[in-house]
Amino acid sequence: MRRMKLSSNHKLYEYLVLLASRLESRDAKVLSEDVSAAARTVSSFPVTEFLGESRIALRRVWAEENGILSQTEGADLQDVLSQLDVTLDGR
Repeated sequence: MRRMKLSSNHKLYEYLVLLASRLESRDAKVLSEDVSAAARTVSSFPVTEFLGESRIALRRVWAEENGILSQTEGADLQDVLSQLDVTLDGR
């Protein structure tokens, strides 16, 4: 079983940028914009807010992607959301 493991906030940022690009290329422009906006908070917001904005955007993608993502991409998204939940709910 594949696991998307994020070792740093930079890795989360890279994941968000990649996901936004994939969504954009698949004509999911609104979801792409949400994920891109979350990624941009990395340098201008405190870490907790960056993580929170990322979780909000990724939850929206999960709820609304309707088959745009492959099974592997969906599993990666679930893994990232689980890690964000653990991190944020533990603070």
